[in-house]
Amino acid sequence: MSVPILVEVAGTYGGYITYSELASRLNRATGIHTGQLLSNWSGKLLNRVIHLCRENGLPARSALVVHASDGTVGKGFDEVFRASNRNVPHTEIERERAAAAERLECYRVYCSTIPADAEPQLTRQYEARVNPRKKDTSRTNKVCPLHGIQLPATGFCDDCT
Repeated sequence: MSVPILVEVAGTYGGYITYSELASRLNRATGIHTGQLLSNWSGKLLNRVIHLCRENGLPARSALVVHASDGTVGKGFDEVFRASNRNVPHTEIERERAAAAERLECYRVYCSTIPADAEPQLTRQYEARVNPRKKDTSRTNKVCPLHGIQLPATGFCDDCT
């Protein structure tokens, strides 16, 4: 049970896949369909992947699978810590940073084009949530030199014309 789809995802630096995308690709690849809820069987599958990776000295490919809604690996990823007798993270950000580090290790094993200075990366969605970009307030508005008021979009002072 190597889940070749995850090896393929790890072959692209910065790559990850959502649970639903993984399910869809697994269904197409195997022809197996289930009436079970995605959350009921995907956790079992990824739990097995975690243990197989650990047994074979490989990084946990389950770090490559994230929720579509927020880009997180979720609490199921805590099995990576339990399987290696490490402390389970207390916060979501700790878990997601650990998952980012594990994804980087996956890229190092499976990706041939990883930059030499590569660092762990949160998913785009999660990064945007925890580090929202601030609006650029450095832009200065033009002011009429005679009246000292901000110029409208036309660039001409209404009081001067």
